Amino acid sequence: MKITGGSLKGQRLFTPSSKEIRPLRSRIRKALFDILGQKCTGFKVLDLFSGTGALGIEALSRGAEFVIFVDSSEKSKRLVLKNLEKLGLLEKARFYKKKLPSGLKELSGLHSYTFDLIFITPPYLKGLALKTLETLPPLFLSPETVVVAEEHSRVELPEMINQLKLFKKKEYGETALWFYSL
Repeated sequence: MKITGGSLKGQRLFTPSSKEIRPLRSRIRKALFDILGQKCTGFKVLDLFSGTGALGIEALSRGAEFVIFVDSSEKSKRLVLKNLEKLGLLEKARFYKKKLPSGLKELSGLHSYTFDLIFITPPYLKGLALKTLETLPPLFLSPETVVVAEEHSRVELPEMINQLKLFKKKEYGETALWFYSL
């Protein structure tokens, strides 16, 4: 698996040896960032259910200032930190091992700033994308925040959820991406 754009384009990431962690395929990651407009200059990014860290690292490669990675898996924590270290990005990131979405409340007590970009990429078909969207702390959101939720294409996420409004949905086989903003 490679970074698809930015200063680290072409760099390989360490990937899981088991199916426990499902990284977003490179072509879908590239399409996602094409929709976002490629650049993430100065962004603060929240990568929920971070897995390998590929989305957050892709954002750093494209100019993000800082990424907070959150996952409940020790394997994910080791993989993300290994990828960040390999690419010299440890000072631009922090990893929190938290069960999601319940860990969002505690996370909101640790960080009081808004995020420009939030990725929600949980295991498919468990209802976690919807539950996470429902429990996103309002203090994480600004009028410019974009929230990207990934779920199986058989699932339908709502057009409106709390103060978030769907502005785009794209499907790639069994993967669907929902793009929300205030």
